[in-house]
Amino acid sequence: MALRSRRTLSECLEGRENNLDFLRFAAATGVIVSHAFPLGEGAAKAPEPLMDFTRGQLSLGLVCVAVFLIISGVLITRSWERRPDVRGYLLARTLRIFPGLAVSLLLTAFVLGAVFTTSPLAEYFSSKDTYTFILRNFTLVNPQWMLPGVFEGNVYPGAVNGSLWTLKYEVGFYLLVLGLGVTRLLRKELALVGWCVTAGLSLLHIGRLGFWPNLGLAFGGGLVLYLWRERVRMSPWIAMGCVLVLVATSLLGKGLSIAMGSCGAYLVVYLAFLPSRLASFGRYGDFSYGLYIYAFPVQQAVAALMNGATPWWWNAALAFLPTLLLAVLSWRLVEHPCIRLKSVKPHAEPRVQSRPV
Repeated sequence: MALRSRRTLSECLEGRENNLDFLRFAAATGVIVSHAFPLGEGAAKAPEPLMDFTRGQLSLGLVCVAVFLIISGVLITRSWERRPDVRGYLLARTLRIFPGLAVSLLLTAFVLGAVFTTSPLAEYFSSKDTYTFILRNFTLVNPQWMLPGVFEGNVYPGAVNGSLWTLKYEVGFYLLVLGLGVTRLLRKELALVGWCVTAGLSLLHIGRLGFWPNLGLAFGGGLVLYLWRERVRMSPWIAMGCVLVLVATSLLGKGLSIAMGSCGAYLVVYLAFLPSRLASFGRYGDFSYGLYIYAFPVQQAVAALMNGATPWWWNAALAFLPTLLLAVLSWRLVEHPCIRLKSVKPHAEPRVQSRPV
């Protein structure tokens, strides 16, 4: 352990063993658990325990989103540095995000929506909202949460896929890396300054900035760690110190977003390269993205079929297996075949591709 604790992040990234697939899968599962509280029991009746513990700063879902973004911050920055080609970069990111999203939206609107709508089918399929649901959510600019007559009687009424709001941030950060790379500003000193500025903005709580500062701290934390990888050492003592900081900021009720983007980022990276049997977790595929984009509508479908409030754990348990099945099919039939369409040589890309929130 003493020898391994002296490894740098750079040395870890050169190896082939990591727990990234497991961490992404765990994060996607955590989002299901987090959403099960409002979707199963109702937002007012079932406050999520982590929200109480952190004094309202972060839910389990937001923590899991931060885990996705931290990993993306490391791997997306690495991808650009290893192959700084604009066309290849954009193609890789597009093929990873949009084919799976497109199929998910089509199935949601034309299959799930048609089954669960309380509107007459002729009215449902002639409604403009049925088609703008696909268009607006696919473009990510102005997401639409509702379909005509779908889930209106649920304990969390109307919303069909509330998970999709994070995708525009993920894509935005991809474009940020591209912009910094093209302008040759993707440097470790500038990245650290940028992260500190983002931390300051997060403290100002400027409403028009939305979630950009807080989520930017997570993605930026991964980006900064990667750029400083030669000096970032994987130490269990640092990891334990990070845990203490995260607990302290949770109990104090302030500063947790900044701690998550710094100490949390280090902790995620430390766990990602901690030697374990989980390194082979993704040998059958990476189902995390599919879990993420299909879980919310499946959980709402479960809630509709239960016809009333149910315990959060019941909603999560009933939704997990059908969501996992959809995720496996999405990976096998859509995501993985599209990833293989990239016109790049296999050795030019990182072995582990970044997965979106």
